[in-house]
Amino acid sequence: MKRIIAILASVVLIASLSVANAQKKDFDPYWFLQLQAGAAETIGETNWTDLLSPAAAASLGYQFSPVFAARLNVNGWQGKGAINTGSAQVYKYNFVEGAVDLMADLASLFAGYKFDRTINPYIFGGVGANYAFGNDEANALKAKFPAENYLWDGSSISPALRAGLGFNVRLSDAVALNLEGNTSFINDHFNSKVGSKADFQIRALAGLTFSFGKAKPAPAPVVVPAPAPAPVREPEPAPVVKEEPVIVEPAFESLQRNILFVINKWDIRPSEQLKIDEVVAALKDNPDTKVRISGYADKATGTAKRNQFLSEKRSEIVAQAIVDAGIDKDRIITEYFGDTVNPFETPELNRVAVCLVK
Repeated sequence: MKRIIAILASVVLIASLSVANAQKKDFDPYWFLQLQAGAAETIGETNWTDLLSPAAAASLGYQFSPVFAARLNVNGWQGKGAINTGSAQVYKYNFVEGAVDLMADLASLFAGYKFDRTINPYIFGGVGANYAFGNDEANALKAKFPAENYLWDGSSISPALRAGLGFNVRLSDAVALNLEGNTSFINDHFNSKVGSKADFQIRALAGLTFSFGKAKPAPAPVVVPAPAPAPVREPEPAPVVKEEPVIVEPAFESLQRNILFVINKWDIRPSEQLKIDEVVAALKDNPDTKVRISGYADKATGTAKRNQFLSEKRSEIVAQAIVDAGIDKDRIITEYFGDTVNPFETPELNRVAVCLVK
């Protein structure tokens, strides 16, 4: 046990020293849900195949950095124990275990964060409590137990320590195939006995991991070429005695900036605020100009109603940012199209509010 704790402490120390390398400006924290099922083996007094039993687990977690996550885990179903009386007598019981796990993503830790990495291995350690119940089969064999052992009746609660290794295999942006092996260290009450030795249950599980709000990195901004300037027509010289030089003021060129948003969001990121600052500067330098703000949403995700709402919020939040910068709201025209119009071919580019100054 001390060796396992020392190994986990070393991993946490290495992760703390390496996390700065893993951090990326395009990472956004997100929630995830894991549903798993598989088999469990209670280390006991007979052939391991006799003690195999079904297992299931559900977890709700939060990935708060590229490396570290925490989750609430509930697992359980069935355990098995045995007593050797010449031939093994196997009995079943039930249990539910709840725990809090701290998780470390090994790929992000050692190779840096990557949104679309195919395989993400992770390790975890946790603490919790184990509630065992339904040991009627053990009590039916009570007379066969050695004299130094005795059974509890009804139910038993024991502290539990957990550790394990898992893999998330990416299927899409939001879904991954999950494979996990873990073990729980529990006192001897777990398999119906009241003793002093620790019990171990090893589990092999498979299932799915669902990510919520996991944002893609923002694509590089699309540079829209400005239209060619109108040709400047030279004025005819006036019949004056002395010719004066003619200074021609260049016509104002329309300015377009695409303010990009993360999927399902309408808050303005620092990189997009710089584009808004350019729009504000153009409006201040040209007091007779107006700006038209058109909001859009990605048709590939979300419902039409949700996308209409997103495009409206994106248009309004950009307009408010321009007003806050000192521009009269009468110079701002807002419109929003939901997903009825997608001006760009790439879905990510249609999560946008387009600012056109002219």
